[in-house]
Amino acid sequence: MKRSDWTWGLTAGLALGLLGLALRGAGVAYPLEGLFAQITYALGTPAVFNLLHGLFGYGELAKNLAFAGTALAWLLAHPLLWWAARRSLPLGLGLAFAAYAASAYALPGGWLAAGLYALIFAGLVRVLRRRPRAPAPAPDPARRESLRTLALLAAGLALWGQVRAQARAAWDKIAGLWPEQIGQSRLYVVSKNPAFLDPDLRGKPYALEVTGLVGQPLTLDLEALKALPSADLVHTMTCISNPVGGDLIGCVKWRGVPLKALLDKAGVKPEARFIVWEAADRYTESIALTELPAEALLAYAAENPQGGKFEDLEPRHGYPTRVLLPGRYGMKQPKWLTRITLTDKETTGYWAQRGWSRSAVIRTMSRIDTPKRNARLKAGEETFVAGIAYAGGRALERVEVSLDGGKTWQKAELRPPRAKYAWQQWALPWKPEKGDHTLQVRAVEVGERAQDPTAREPLPDGATGYHTVRVRAG
Repeated sequence: MKRSDWTWGLTAGLALGLLGLALRGAGVAYPLEGLFAQITYALGTPAVFNLLHGLFGYGELAKNLAFAGTALAWLLAHPLLWWAARRSLPLGLGLAFAAYAASAYALPGGWLAAGLYALIFAGLVRVLRRRPRAPAPAPDPARRESLRTLALLAAGLALWGQVRAQARAAWDKIAGLWPEQIGQSRLYVVSKNPAFLDPDLRGKPYALEVTGLVGQPLTLDLEALKALPSADLVHTMTCISNPVGGDLIGCVKWRGVPLKALLDKAGVKPEARFIVWEAADRYTESIALTELPAEALLAYAAENPQGGKFEDLEPRHGYPTRVLLPGRYGMKQPKWLTRITLTDKETTGYWAQRGWSRSAVIRTMSRIDTPKRNARLKAGEETFVAGIAYAGGRALERVEVSLDGGKTWQKAELRPPRAKYAWQQWALPWKPEKGDHTLQVRAVEVGERAQDPTAREPLPDGATGYHTVRVRAG
């Protein structure tokens, strides 16, 4: 391979990658997106997922690194394709089509998109390889310094965003304790897609289909859905990948159409056994009709705690509609819902296909919000050990706190829940003695069913173990 193969190949790969975003907006399958889906399919298995998130944490970093790796693989493939096309244009065209088809085959219209991309690639080869070489520009130290400055600025903004996201004082003015209810602006975001590939259906025609084993198939736009009788639901959403002590959890008040009312309107046939959800990003999930919670909701709005007004869902939280299934992890509750199908056969969900939990029933959890890990406290000065606890709608009897690493336990004050599926705040006043202290928390359900103390990774069935925070008083 010549240096020009690398230069023009990388140029073509970058051009096609950027062009694909515009074509994707016009409804053309995006091979880079398909390649990312295949890579994350492999990375989504529990063993690999736990390893990656053990290294990179449970935020967006691991997914963004996966997309960066996908983009790098995409770029590096194009010098090889360019080399092949330089030797024989039909050969390069055929290999390009095979590569794009392998990437996009699972996407709607993937084969047609592969042909289109292959033709565009061939056109780039014909145009670019005939252009005279331009002398390479001299390195620009000022430009490198500008890029370095921008990188530092981006890191600083990200850190500032994390600082601003810290909880404000709530119950009895306990600084650092998360409030009883948050708004969607503060709710965690998890998606199978990089954020810029998530659906944004604002201003676009929308229709929800209710089909399959029903007596009266329905097609409803957002206004028709909002015209149906509505219900409100205080619901704690939590991700199955939330680690012990993590913040992939939030209690929000939602408004929408009760799923039972929607199914009654469609008339579910007796032979129907499962309900299947399909989303605009091709995410699928299902649940047995016998397991559908009575409070299940097709949500289209969330309450803003600052003022108490309901607002349309934000695009990142599923505008215009999403499913809410109390008692289940978020993976069972798709965003950007487009179709509900009643069927007699179960459909294995997107993440369950990769080895994650099929039932996704929420495990009992508790978390210390304050003091933070490695906090420096004043010996003899009263403070609070406080946080939140949740059992997926199962009633909690009490929350207990250990100030000595689990040797002894004290009962904390447990605030009554706002609703069945709301998390609960708890607090224990404490005057620390001088020295190092290891704090732990555990929740106990009614009936003395204690939180599982076994330390387990989040996947495949949800994290277990006691949240532990070490602090020093002096």
